[in-house]
Amino acid sequence: MKRNTILLLVVIYLVFIALGLPDALVGSAWNTIRIDLDVPLGAIGVTTMVAYVMTIFSTYNAPRLLRRFETKTVTFVSVLLTALAILLMSRVTHYWQMVLLAMPLGFGAGAIDLSLNHYIARYYKASHMNYLHSFWGLGVTFGPMVMALTLRDGAWRIGYVIVGLVLLAIAFFVLLSYRLWEHEPAAERHEQHSDIKTMTLLNMKGIKSSLAIVLFYVHIESLAGVFVASYFYMIRGVSSSTAALFTTTYFLALTVGRIVSGAASHKLHPNRLIVIGEVMILIAAILLSMNATVQWYYFVAVALLGIGSGPVFPNMMFMNQRHFPVEHSSKITSLQMVVGYLGFGALTPLAGVAFQETSIRYYPFLILIVSVLLILFTIHFLRLRLSNTTT
Repeated sequence: MKRNTILLLVVIYLVFIALGLPDALVGSAWNTIRIDLDVPLGAIGVTTMVAYVMTIFSTYNAPRLLRRFETKTVTFVSVLLTALAILLMSRVTHYWQMVLLAMPLGFGAGAIDLSLNHYIARYYKASHMNYLHSFWGLGVTFGPMVMALTLRDGAWRIGYVIVGLVLLAIAFFVLLSYRLWEHEPAAERHEQHSDIKTMTLLNMKGIKSSLAIVLFYVHIESLAGVFVASYFYMIRGVSSSTAALFTTTYFLALTVGRIVSGAASHKLHPNRLIVIGEVMILIAAILLSMNATVQWYYFVAVALLGIGSGPVFPNMMFMNQRHFPVEHSSKITSLQMVVGYLGFGALTPLAGVAFQETSIRYYPFLILIVSVLLILFTIHFLRLRLSNTTT
């Protein structure tokens, strides 16, 4: 691999760290933030919903942006926007201000995600896609880790400042790397990001099943990122800093799962890696739903949930250019990610409302139900695609 190609990969991996950094910040610190801003547990769902409505908007329209601008430009502006939003969140005094700042945060995340997923799928191998998402895992692990340290003094705002400054530094590296990116002429951009209608895509064989897979997987990931700390704090009686470590454990394990998946992709087909991961998620959900007297048992269960989560999303993204026509891949990826973000922005807030009205003790059982649905839709999807390749 050429030196410039390696340097660019390093920059892209840094950008995916930037993408992951803000994702679990609010969830890991929510027990302190909600007291500081005087809002109930379920209010986190509003911030989540606003952020992901904007993420959905930018993701859906990202193919249009990529038809007009090169990937490097979209990436730089998006990281910069995210950094500014996080820094300003450290200064909020009312909850509505945090909700307002969730808008640029969500917009930047959606544009980064779609742009780099398509870029890696086009120019690199399956292993690089898994490694790319493992760096997102590093970011989403580092965020709660910083927050866990600052929460020892109740200083959640300092955690936001640290993360915001790291994001600014990454944006600067993207700007310095402009000459390393593949040149994307206007004609090529128009060809790669076709303006196919959404309803036409939905009529393609296997699309609906693939959308369901992404939806339910992302919902499991968001349930872990947003509510795992609250579950162990409120139901298992751990301290707020220990609760934040459960969030860190999940995302650290998810990162490990993606690194292992990247190495395994040299031997195993991406479809098989997806199935292996989903079975591990199901086993982890069963373990979480049981009562145990020792804390390490739950750390093991959460770690297994994270490792199982590792292979699912990156391999689904990578296989788009193999399962479907290449010229439609960015639009298909966009649509999958839009539906996936509904898992964050709609299903997860609904789960928050349900927990508030009943009890968050039902959290493991919700993960169990969703993991079963995930496996059933994956079986259906793979049968459709395999039958399509043999006819």
